[in-house]
Amino acid sequence: MRNISLDSTHNTRDLGYLKTKNGERLKKKKVLRSGSLMFLTEKDMATLKRYHLEVVIDFRSEREFERKADKRIQGVRYINLPALPKKEHVNSKDQRSDSNLLELVNKDTGGFRMLMETYEKLIIAPEGIKAYQDFFNILEEDHKGSILFHCSQGKDRTGLGAFFFEYALGVSKEDCYKDYLYTNKAMKLKIEELSPVVIKESQGDYSLLPILKDVFMAKVEYLDYALKTIDDHFGSFDNYLIHILHVDINRLKEIYLDS
Repeated sequence: MRNISLDSTHNTRDLGYLKTKNGERLKKKKVLRSGSLMFLTEKDMATLKRYHLEVVIDFRSEREFERKADKRIQGVRYINLPALPKKEHVNSKDQRSDSNLLELVNKDTGGFRMLMETYEKLIIAPEGIKAYQDFFNILEEDHKGSILFHCSQGKDRTGLGAFFFEYALGVSKEDCYKDYLYTNKAMKLKIEELSPVVIKESQGDYSLLPILKDVFMAKVEYLDYALKTIDDHFGSFDNYLIHILHVDINRLKEIYLDS
């Protein structure tokens, strides 16, 4: 995996390591995926500048985009594409502020069920469709530098965007799943960080820890459900990409594949 080592987040990588089913490789330093860039250090910004960063796409809500803004790098264009309905956006936590964590990890909503519903909304809600349409419109522009896209943890909204992009370029479904699940290397660290916070805030309720894992882990079941939702509502994944998200697959391949 092509990790990008940053001090402020552990879930940033260059998709240029991936290969298509035909043996073509995605170009390096063109498309990056990440979690929130709120706490970039000067060293982190210097690292990203080496990737000739040109555009940052943020799938978080407008509120998060404004109140938990990314640390800005001079010369980079920042674009907000909220991927979930306003009143139903993921109650995502930045990496150093975990107040109200129990609102996110609670027995009533259930982490697994909440995430399944989130993926369904990302697929069928007008906000999700528009966000991913705009995402591909930006990818299909002529960029000299790289594009980075992210949400709060770089797991769900970002994970789906990455899956759509990789699949459209001809990466095998198996490798798309591997990239999606690779996020769990970073999420393992996040869960280790949050577990004592949950125990403290809940006054010792250890039964919340499995819910914490459901919320912060990338799971095969979530992606499976997203693809099933696409099949059920739109007939096929190819139909969803081409006729719903209006992806120009040939244009993407022209820009992002090395022969």
